[in-house]
Amino acid sequence: MPAESWRRRKAAMKSMKFFAILLALSAASICRAGGVEVFLNGVQITGVRDQVIEKAKVVLDSNGNVHIEAPDYKVREVSDGGTPAEATEASTLQKQYFVVTEVSRTNATGYQVQLIVNNKFIKTISEVPQYVVELHKYLKPGENSVSFRAIRPKGKKGSGSAEDHFNLIIGEGRTGAGGELVIDEVLGEFKLLGSDQGEKARTFTFTAR
Repeated sequence: MPAESWRRRKAAMKSMKFFAILLALSAASICRAGGVEVFLNGVQITGVRDQVIEKAKVVLDSNGNVHIEAPDYKVREVSDGGTPAEATEASTLQKQYFVVTEVSRTNATGYQVQLIVNNKFIKTISEVPQYVVELHKYLKPGENSVSFRAIRPKGKKGSGSAEDHFNLIIGEGRTGAGGELVIDEVLGEFKLLGSDQGEKARTFTFTAR
């Protein structure tokens, strides 16, 4: 191999090695940073280890939190008691019900919201846009209660601006042929602002059909 070609190849190899080392150091710094939270498809998975997630998009928000978008993965949350939240009599319902999030900016209010259906904890919803919960899986025919409890994790703060909002909408709707969600009737809306202080909670009751 000509000397000049070998020098170019050697220089390229050094550049690749430097990039790999820099990437590894950056990842290690993120892992060591205090207060950093990790979300997979809107669900908090901070502390999960020994996982390989392929075909994913990674976004770092303004607070340094890591948001992983991976369409091929689904996270099953476990309730505080260690038992997965189970569906109830959804198959007997003729209508479909959803909880949908609307946010002005990701994590601007600093809140996370616990979803409780008929006094049973279902999951924690993070402040990400257009996150959908299939609520009908946890409802029973007749009267149901849906409660939201908003808390700020330790060290989290809101933006202080009333322009920043985190809304959770309960709606009766349907999934279109193209997979899009259509809300036909809004049954309740829980609103949080960046200027809100302390915990917030609200309960909605409605009849599921």
